[in-house]
Amino acid sequence: MGGLMIDVLIDTLLDLTKIVPFLFVIYLFLEWMENQAGHKMERFLERHRRINPLAGTLFGLLPSCGFATAASSLYATGVISAGTLVAIFLASSDEMLSIMLGMQADLSLIAPVLGIKLVVGLIAGYGFDLLSRHRTIDVDDFCQREHDDHSHGILYSACMHTLQVSIWLFVTIFVFNGIVKLIGEDMIRSFILAHPSQSVLFCGLTGLIPSCASSIILTTMYIDSVIPFSAVCAGLLVNAGTGMIMLYRVNPDFKDNTKILLATLVCGLIAGFALQIFGL
Repeated sequence: MGGLMIDVLIDTLLDLTKIVPFLFVIYLFLEWMENQAGHKMERFLERHRRINPLAGTLFGLLPSCGFATAASSLYATGVISAGTLVAIFLASSDEMLSIMLGMQADLSLIAPVLGIKLVVGLIAGYGFDLLSRHRTIDVDDFCQREHDDHSHGILYSACMHTLQVSIWLFVTIFVFNGIVKLIGEDMIRSFILAHPSQSVLFCGLTGLIPSCASSIILTTMYIDSVIPFSAVCAGLLVNAGTGMIMLYRVNPDFKDNTKILLATLVCGLIAGFALQIFGL
């Protein structure tokens, strides 16, 4: 058990080191917006909202689990739209791309997954924006909720905010990594092999695990031919690393958060089942 806890601790620290730089940059940007840029930046962002889902999808494809997590704070302040956040979650490659490149996977395995994530992210992002209400940018309200201290300057405030959220994330990631370790990848593999017809649904639900571990499990099973293309797409579309759990941390509207979670899950499953129908 001691060895297991050490493995979980190491995995958690590694996950956190990939997230913290993104959090710091985002919080520094928000502090700058509130204290320096003021309404000029808000008006600029408002004018360019139409390209938000496109930009979010493209950034989401970058091989990192940190951007989706940091994007939740951007949504909580109204800087990005709900559709943009959904697009980022769906497009987020988390550890998938890094693992595939590290294992020297063939481009024929990598490109189709990224292509599906790009298309689904764009369609869902713009579609969700059409159906959801417009949120105004309100960085001040976000900072008040987070009890930010601006008396020492924006750098100090950004560092303290990053530290507070990082501590919360450490505990959360540690718990979920521990659960994944206790269940074991072998058990997950065995279950999918025993129920191949349910692989899309199970992989989609696996993608909801707020940890880099879920994308690692899904990617390795795909490369090892344990799951088909349709199943890995469903799982990796739903998977947003710790982005989803971070949303519940920074946005007080539980109902709104759940809508975004369900939208991401439904889009991932629809895409997965559609690919399964076509025999992929």
